[in-house]
Amino acid sequence: MSGDPIGVSFVVPVRNGEPWLEEVLSAIRAQDDGRPFEVLAIEDGSTDGSTAILGRWAAGGAVRVVEGPRRGAAAAINLGIRLAAHPLICQVDQDVILRPGWMRCLAAALSDSGVGAAQGYYLTPPDASVWSRAMGLDLEQRYGRIRGPYVDHVCTGNSAFRAAALREVSLFDETLGYGYDNDMSYRLAAAGYRLVFCRDARSVHRWRETMWAYLVQQYGVGYGRLDLIAKHRGRARGDDVSGLRMILHAPAMLCALAALCLAMLLAVVAGPWRALALVGAGLLALLALDRFAAGVETLVRRGDAAGLAFVPMHLLRDVAWALALIVWGARWLRGRARRPSDSMR
Repeated sequence: MSGDPIGVSFVVPVRNGEPWLEEVLSAIRAQDDGRPFEVLAIEDGSTDGSTAILGRWAAGGAVRVVEGPRRGAAAAINLGIRLAAHPLICQVDQDVILRPGWMRCLAAALSDSGVGAAQGYYLTPPDASVWSRAMGLDLEQRYGRIRGPYVDHVCTGNSAFRAAALREVSLFDETLGYGYDNDMSYRLAAAGYRLVFCRDARSVHRWRETMWAYLVQQYGVGYGRLDLIAKHRGRARGDDVSGLRMILHAPAMLCALAALCLAMLLAVVAGPWRALALVGAGLLALLALDRFAAGVETLVRRGDAAGLAFVPMHLLRDVAWALALIVWGARWLRGRARRPSDSMR
């Protein structure tokens, strides 16, 4: 019957996802509303307890486990898409716990043949560390600036795609680490598809819990953004989720650090260091002021004091992004091709 619900294939790439994997899979299975439905877990080289967890779910027939290619997240997702039996692909990450009704909301958005992808809304876990909550609150603040139902970027890990649209644009770019979802969004839009932001399709993202894990991830995000800009030069200003205000933090921090380092060198040799020191300190002050304003806005609107951590956290994030600029530039000068492992382990 033409009115029957469209079948859905969930694709979950897994690599060392033990902390949240049981809860993630339970929430996915709870989305089953009677339509044709399957869950494909791409086991991509885990060294923790993920393989055992997946084995238990597979033994009960609730999940199909597939050995991954171990060439990065995009390659793992592409394998799942190729094996998927249904026309809608829900791509969920190993640290994203869906709320009831998530799939139904995104599937409804994709009932319009002109829509190629639809993204849900990430909620901040209130019981997480300050690092995790600050990451979530920062993203929710950026979501709050989106007006209307359509966007130019959907984040993978919390999204549904029309399988035919993904195949039309030749699936995800397996040379990219962080940024492969932006790249897919840009290519879908170029092919004439609309992208939808569904605020009622909610999920909880379990972000990185420690400072070191946060900084490693942010280095990757900064590096991946440079690979993305190199491929899509017209996107240097960012997109609806990560706009120019955020993009400018990386070069501003790099300039601030360069000015301060040069000022210290000049001071050692009794050179004219004061002007450079003022430039560096001034840039740092502007970056801090921007993050202070964002943190106060979050505290007022969300009532979470983790917003006050934006200043130190995001200045550290900016340092990680500045380091990514340096490393990426060195790679570009050597002419080495990009690899997903450059930004995403």
